[in-house]
Amino acid sequence: MPRNETWDKAISFGGLTGAMALNVATLPITVGAGAFLVRDGELLVVCKTYGPSKGLWTIPSGDVEPRESIVQTIEREVTEETGIKGRAGPILGVRNRVTETANDTFLIFAMTYVGGEPQPDRVEVSEAAFHPLGELRTSESSAPFTRAIIPKLAQTAGLRLDPYTPSADPTHPLAYLLYV
Repeated sequence: MPRNETWDKAISFGGLTGAMALNVATLPITVGAGAFLVRDGELLVVCKTYGPSKGLWTIPSGDVEPRESIVQTIEREVTEETGIKGRAGPILGVRNRVTETANDTFLIFAMTYVGGEPQPDRVEVSEAAFHPLGELRTSESSAPFTRAIIPKLAQTAGLRLDPYTPSADPTHPLAYLLYV
């Protein structure tokens, strides 16, 4: 693909130089989803037992499993990590992170509370709770990513699921979801 002014603005090479810049398309691609589930002004958050946000409040999240849609992923992850039942709504944000080992895309869904009380799974999550958005936005106990997204996501309508489905798709997808 030839590089042009529009393409350069859309893709930041940042620290990617030399072989990394040339091979970024060959990295494994991972897709994950996170839940922005607010009930009565409080956000559902967890303390992960691993990773860069270990021990800090962050949104429930996880990776897409084989044969699973992104909606199934986030609804499953919220229930597994917290015991809360939620229904996926609009996509509020997308984060793409390229490292030396993967090209990782993370979709953040607004979720509607359906039922349950927070109970951590005690494997991936040590704590699960609803905390006031205002506290999480400024607390040092919140992961930097959590503090950064709260003021932005709390005010966006996001991309909504469209009812469109392709007719007679010869590839027979297991899921087809269009967000606009």
